[in-house]
Amino acid sequence: MAAALPLALVVLLLLGPGGPALAEPPRDSLREELVITPLPSGDVAATFQFRTRWDSELQREGVSHYRLFPKALGQLISKYSLRELHLSFTQGFWRTRYWGPPFLQAPSGAELWVWFQDTVTDVDKSWKELSNVLSGIFCASLNFIDSTNTVTPTASFKPLGVANDTDHYFLRYAVLPREVVCTENLTPWKKLLPCSSKAGLSVLLKADRLFHTSYHSQAVHIRPVCRNARCTSISWELRQTLSVVFDAFVTGQGKKDWSLFRMFSRTLTEPCPLASESRVYVDITNYSQVPRRHSVGYISTW
Repeated sequence: MAAALPLALVVLLLLGPGGPALAEPPRDSLREELVITPLPSGDVAATFQFRTRWDSELQREGVSHYRLFPKALGQLISKYSLRELHLSFTQGFWRTRYWGPPFLQAPSGAELWVWFQDTVTDVDKSWKELSNVLSGIFCASLNFIDSTNTVTPTASFKPLGVANDTDHYFLRYAVLPREVVCTENLTPWKKLLPCSSKAGLSVLLKADRLFHTSYHSQAVHIRPVCRNARCTSISWELRQTLSVVFDAFVTGQGKKDWSLFRMFSRTLTEPCPLASESRVYVDITNYSQVPRRHSVGYISTW
């Protein structure tokens, strides 16, 4: 399929519901994308990214209504005075020698690192309480995080979002390398998506296919970003990512080929009505001498 196309990158966009422009732009937005990459080994990597952005200063505003941004995570930001949160669950190891550099990096098992606001007086207490709450949200063993497996990095894990200072006293990091990633972790992760797994790219997130792969990594990243060029106010960005590597698909003639149905046992049916943009990228750089980009279509739901 992909090998026959003389393009380095193919971009497909899902059609969304059209209509007249809103009188007032919404304060939150959702953009979703899928990057499919045939690897040098013949395997196929698929990386999903769902980016929810909310123009709200959660720690200053009394927020009672949530539309796209998950309420469970929004309340964590406020209650524990979070500046950034990064959580990943990974099964298997990325084989750089055969697959090239990873799209997203994460260690095997569960990894959690958090930046707290400088107003937090007892960071260790907040860290422990937060890990216990996250354990319940994601059905994981994060409650086993304690002082024996927690560190405070001093020269790494710098903030990825807006940061006025980098006092590492407010940073905590832990990894549980033996954490087993399974369907129980994927289900609550999917429920955080505005369309869950009912429409848009998320319909491809079928557990029995995603866990029957050589590599599986899912993550949640929360950070503050500038709302405008002068950065006079901030927005909150939630980025949910999921990367998997499928073994090479070989046809009856011995030719390596792939399709959405072969990978996920289903195809895209309808767009997520809450997404302003849904894109599928096919990276076929390895099959082209001169990198080029081709846009098959464009649509915006707003």
